[in-house]
Amino acid sequence: MDLSIVVPVHNEAGNLAVLQKEIIEAMAKTGFEYEIIYVDDASSDSSGQILKGLVEEDQKVKVISFERNRGQSEALLAGFKNSQGRWILTLDADGQNPPEDFSQFIPFCQSYDFITGIRKNRKDRFIKKASSWVAKIFRRLVLGDTTEDTGCSLRMFKREIIETISDLRNFHRFFTFLVRLQGFSVKETYVQHRQRQSGQSNYRTWGRLWQGWFDLWSLYRLKKRMARHEVINQR
Repeated sequence: MDLSIVVPVHNEAGNLAVLQKEIIEAMAKTGFEYEIIYVDDASSDSSGQILKGLVEEDQKVKVISFERNRGQSEALLAGFKNSQGRWILTLDADGQNPPEDFSQFIPFCQSYDFITGIRKNRKDRFIKKASSWVAKIFRRLVLGDTTEDTGCSLRMFKREIIETISDLRNFHRFFTFLVRLQGFSVKETYVQHRQRQSGQSNYRTWGRLWQGWFDLWSLYRLKKRMARHEVINQR
């Protein structure tokens, strides 16, 4: 199989039908053999029922359902572990990233292991954009992370990456940094970003900031340990 599309879902009932249609239309232009894996992160709306309907309509669709909310990183991991594609594409269920934009990644697949988007003219609330800007500054200061947009969910990467980075925990925001840390090649490219058509973001800004601080220092310690290990091996 060429491609596995992994989509975490939490209370996105109003966006799923349109997203599914757009994914099918985008994939029809590629000729790829693909699967779509939706991971329902304990949605309390009708997302679960809609996903069951998508499975009945399209044999390419798989659904994984959590009984309790585990967060985006766990949802992604579950999708990765149940995927079969040589390449994996991740996409949020809110519809803000048009699925068709992944076609911009395809020309880079021969030269890079991991391709990720940079949201152009980002359509988010000011507080969300401001918190991302502050977080980016601290990532660069603490980790030396040069990733332009860690919050863009539109990413495409080789299967070997998930076999090397087997446990994201809460590190989905640092995914690109972890990939670089393991020595994989990364390409960043601009993609579209749209207004959310239905519902609202299911992540609290302050909660994201506090968790981000904890994850930042955890990764700082990991980077230091890896550097020490590399020095020892060179002796």
